[in-house]
Amino acid sequence: MEMVAPTQQAEVVAVRTLCPSVRELTLQPLQGRVSFRPGQWISLHLPVGQRPPLVRAYSLAEPEIPDGRLVLVLDRVAGGLGSGHLFTLKERDTVLLVGPYGKFCVPEPCTQDLVMVARFTGIVPVRCILRDFLRQEPSRLVKLIYSAHRQDEMIWHEELESLASRQEWFQYIPVLLDQEGEDDTGARHEIEILRTSLRDRRDIFPMICGLRSFVNPIRDYFKGIGMDRRAMKCEIYD
Repeated sequence: MEMVAPTQQAEVVAVRTLCPSVRELTLQPLQGRVSFRPGQWISLHLPVGQRPPLVRAYSLAEPEIPDGRLVLVLDRVAGGLGSGHLFTLKERDTVLLVGPYGKFCVPEPCTQDLVMVARFTGIVPVRCILRDFLRQEPSRLVKLIYSAHRQDEMIWHEELESLASRQEWFQYIPVLLDQEGEDDTGARHEIEILRTSLRDRRDIFPMICGLRSFVNPIRDYFKGIGMDRRAMKCEIYD
């Protein structure tokens, strides 16, 4: 019989605005440490909705921290009960959490170059993975294509640029979509960058994160050049 992970209370110890619609919450679990792999997520059980708790999943933005704190980053969804509640939280408030969950993690051992593609807050688990790499330099190259519709939505853009300038293993390709005329859905610019920069290489490990309308076309591109769907990781958050 599968064991159900216990819930526990966590205290909000820091709140930070990353852009007008994105907030960072730092939580301190109160009953025990949460151990996780970079790329995983936790569930929050929120006291809102017609039948509370309302359960929402959020990726972790930082690898494990010595004091056990957890860093979450979330965007405010128009009319969203979950994000609306979380945007009201302040220091010393508490929230109920459970986890970790998820398989959006780098294979062990990592024997191929990584190609990461993310849009808007799809960057959150990717950033966690990249910051974990800084603790032990990866043996393979990492390419990141990160897109958003507005400049102020490109959270951690300066951090990623700095990382690319300092680390030979990391290449960063930002894509500002409102200057490219990209629609709200699809991934035609990212796919064109993949075609141009990879030239249909299949000896890579893709990791794709974002909305379904973004992830599916990119996954289909890789499948179209002959890659098996099991030879990549996808995280969809809608």
